[in-house]
Amino acid sequence: MKLHKVLLYSLMLGLLAIFSLSAVSAQDQITLKFWSHDYKQREKIDREIIAQFEKDHPNIKVEYTIGPGNDPDYITQLLTALGGGEGPDVYNVLSLVPELKPDGPVVPVDYKVMGYDSQDALVASYINGTLGGFMDAQGTLYGIPTELGNYALYINTDLFKTAGLDPQKDVPKTWEDIMELAPKLTKKDANGNITQRAFDFAYPIPDEFNSGPVTYDAMAYQLGGTIFNADRTAGAVNTEPWIKTFKFIRDYAKEFGGPTLTASAVAFPEGSIAMIISGTYYMDVVRSSNADLVDKLVVAPFPRWKEGQVNDVGSYLYGYGLYVNSQSSSTVQQAAWMLVKALSAKPESYFTDANLLQPRKSVADNADLLKSTFAGLFIQDMNGNPSFPTVKNVTETTGIFDRALQRVLDEGTDPEVSLKQANDELTAFLKQ
Repeated sequence: MKLHKVLLYSLMLGLLAIFSLSAVSAQDQITLKFWSHDYKQREKIDREIIAQFEKDHPNIKVEYTIGPGNDPDYITQLLTALGGGEGPDVYNVLSLVPELKPDGPVVPVDYKVMGYDSQDALVASYINGTLGGFMDAQGTLYGIPTELGNYALYINTDLFKTAGLDPQKDVPKTWEDIMELAPKLTKKDANGNITQRAFDFAYPIPDEFNSGPVTYDAMAYQLGGTIFNADRTAGAVNTEPWIKTFKFIRDYAKEFGGPTLTASAVAFPEGSIAMIISGTYYMDVVRSSNADLVDKLVVAPFPRWKEGQVNDVGSYLYGYGLYVNSQSSSTVQQAAWMLVKALSAKPESYFTDANLLQPRKSVADNADLLKSTFAGLFIQDMNGNPSFPTVKNVTETTGIFDRALQRVLDEGTDPEVSLKQANDELTAFLKQ
C-alpha cells in the first residue's frame, strides 16, 4: 500500500474511532429520563445546567423528575422502577453499587465520553479516596458523585458565651470533652426538666432527619470497630468499640439529653442546643428556620476519642452519585454520560450555592473558595476518612441499629446484650 493510501486509511480509522466515541450524533432525537431525590438547593442548579445542556444539544430533551426526599422511600421507588424495566436513563441516588450491580441497572462510567483517556485519569481529578464508595470490589467506577458528605460539629457561639465559655478555645476536640462541657451548657427548670442542652445525638425518633448511624458508626470505627467483617458476610458490632460507643451515648442521654426531648435537628435552630453533629446541608436548614442564628455559628472537626483512639478520622463519608441505566440503548447511554459530564462540571456552583461538595481536586485546591464558606472545614476533616460500607439493601440495616439503641435508651438493656442481638440480626440479614 502506498504511503498516501496508508495515511488516508489511518485517517479514516481515526475519524471512525472519533465518531464511535462521540456521545450522540446531531440527527438522533433523544429524550433522557433523569430521576433525583429531593433537595431544593441542588435542584435549582441542576435545572440551570439542564437548560443550558438542552440549548447546547437541541436534539436531546431531559425529563427531570424529583422523587421523595426520604431516601428509603426514594430508593424503593427507584429500584422498583429499574427492576420493572421502566426506570430512568440516568439517576441520582446514594452510593449503592453493591445494590445496583448484581441486578444490572447500572454500567461502568464511560470515562471517554466524560472527557478522559482512562478511568485512572478521571479518578485522579478527584480528592484522593473520595470515589471509593462509587466503585465495586474490583475497582470499577460506576457512579460520579453529585455530593460527598461527612459530619462535623456545629456550635452556637451565643450559648457558649452566655455560659462563660470561649467559642474558640473551649471547642471540644473529643467525646470526653463534650461530656465535661455538658454541665456548663445544660439548663434545667425548677422541676429538673432540661430546657437547654449542651449537645445531643440524633436519636431514632420522629422529626429527626440527621443520621444517628453516621455519628455512632464513626465513633466505633475511631475505636477500631467495624460494621461488618472483612468480606461483609457477618456483623461485627458485638465488639468492645461498639459497646463503649453505646455506653457513652447511654450515659450522656441519661444525664444531659435523650430521645424524650425534641429532635436535636429541630431544637438546634430554635437555640436550645449549643452543639449538634451534622453535614454541610444543615446550614441551609438553620438559615431557613432561624436566619439570625447563622452568623452566630462556627463549625469544628468531628470529635475524636481522648482514650482508646485507633483510627484518627472523622465521620464516614457518604455520598450521592449519578448512574446510567444498562437497560437504556447505547445511544441513550452516551447521551446520559454527556449529561453527567455537564452536571459534574461546575463543582464550585454546588459548593458555594448549595453547600454540596462534588469532591474535585479543583475545589480542594482553591484556597479562596474554601475560605469563602464554612464548608471548607468539612473538606479538611474528610481527609483519610473511609466511605460508609455498603451491602445490598443496606438501608434496611438502619432499623437494626435503631432497635439496638432504643433497647438501650428506652428499655435499659445493657449495651453488650443489645449489640449482640443486633449483630445476630445483621448476620442473618447478610445471609438472606
